[in-house]
Amino acid sequence: MIELNLLPEEFRKKKKKFEMPEIPVVSIAVVFIGFLAAIQLLLGGWILMSKRQLVALDAKWEALAPDKAELDSIKKVLLDAGRKTNAIEALIAERLSWARLLNELSNSLSANIWLTELTYRKGPAGPSAGSSAEESLTLSGSAVARGEQATQDIARFIKALKANKNFFKYFDDVELVSIKKGLHTDKGLMNFTLICKFKSNSEKS
Repeated sequence: MIELNLLPEEFRKKKKKFEMPEIPVVSIAVVFIGFLAAIQLLLGGWILMSKRQLVALDAKWEALAPDKAELDSIKKVLLDAGRKTNAIEALIAERLSWARLLNELSNSLSANIWLTELTYRKGPAGPSAGSSAEESLTLSGSAVARGEQATQDIARFIKALKANKNFFKYFDDVELVSIKKGLHTDKGLMNFTLICKFKSNSEKS
């Protein structure tokens, strides 16, 4: 169907034309490229600065290397000296105090027991000592009593030595190796010999 618009031209509705706004593409592209170039320059500068710092640190490390080697050497010497000092202190702490040992031996004596000789030996000692015996303390003395009383006194003396912790802690055993009547039998004199076997170094530790 054909439509005819018979209205005068001034009364007719005019159709509006839609126009796209102009976008400055070139300007935006220039700005974007400039932004990328600035970022690239900044990254390049940062990388260059990091490389220079790394080279400077390497140079410092190489310069300090001899000093570090010397410090390591000194540290090793100090550690070795510390170990030796600790070992010496341990030996001093575990060293046998003869004054204390003799004092404890004296405390274990009874009124009728007399010691005439003390002998320290390094090596086998006594008839029952084997080749493994290293150190021993031989006690020679006399018991002033008659008959079985002298034998009992000697036995009590051995028991007292073993019961004295401050004395017996250095020994494995206290052994009676000989007992016989003395020259003055009328006075009831009985001579005896004891061997106190020291503990080995491994047992002491």
